[in-house]
Amino acid sequence: MLNSTLVGRIDITPDLVILQVKPDGGVPNFLPGQYVALGLPGAAPRVESSKAEPEAPAADKIIKRAYSIGSSPVQKDFLEFYIAVVPDGSLTPRLAALQPGDRLFSQPKVTGTFTLDGVSGDRNLVLVATGTGLAPFMSMVRTPATWESDRAITVVHGVRYPADFAYADELESLRAAGKKFTYLPIASRAGDEFTGRKGRIQKLFESGELTPNPITDSVFLCGNPAMTEDMEKHLVERGFTVHSKKAPGTLHVEKYW
Repeated sequence: MLNSTLVGRIDITPDLVILQVKPDGGVPNFLPGQYVALGLPGAAPRVESSKAEPEAPAADKIIKRAYSIGSSPVQKDFLEFYIAVVPDGSLTPRLAALQPGDRLFSQPKVTGTFTLDGVSGDRNLVLVATGTGLAPFMSMVRTPATWESDRAITVVHGVRYPADFAYADELESLRAAGKKFTYLPIASRAGDEFTGRKGRIQKLFESGELTPNPITDSVFLCGNPAMTEDMEKHLVERGFTVHSKKAPGTLHVEKYW
């Protein structure tokens, strides 16, 4: 029933955690941007900070939810997941209680179409995320094949507070390494002491700081529905077309929750 082991965890804040999970059968092949289901039984403990569940699950029932993979498919030691803890949720307070060595369930089958498959290597990438929606983009930028062409890559990460900027050092290092890479972190509820960008992601596009071109660029959106809906409307008005399997386009939207 439980077929994987937690081999590492990184606590970003009390509500944000990175989990590194090693399946018993090894890390499966997957494409950056895909996701997998994780699970724990109802009897699994929850973190002390969690709130009462609306309805307690059966002790032997495996609670499953899908999470985007944040690690690269070339990294075979573990699968990485960036998770926001929902205080009254059924699964995330249980996942957040796990410590290295603990057992959990991971679905052997990896799925999802929010990938670079079919995106021409000569197209620049603008990867726009809020919160833990950054995970699939981390998988993309950590994968060497993403960089094989001469494309430029921009990662936009919107959070509430500066403490929520997971992966900031790693993303900054890509720019320092001389790649054609831009990292634009922005916090919507930052205090006066914060000297970085403040506001919602939409501000970067409305102000003209970011002006992606549908002729040369492909935009990916992942995160809060309010952001993805606003940005989809904004970009479609500027000539982008929403991607689907039947009708390939220049705007890829992941319905994250």
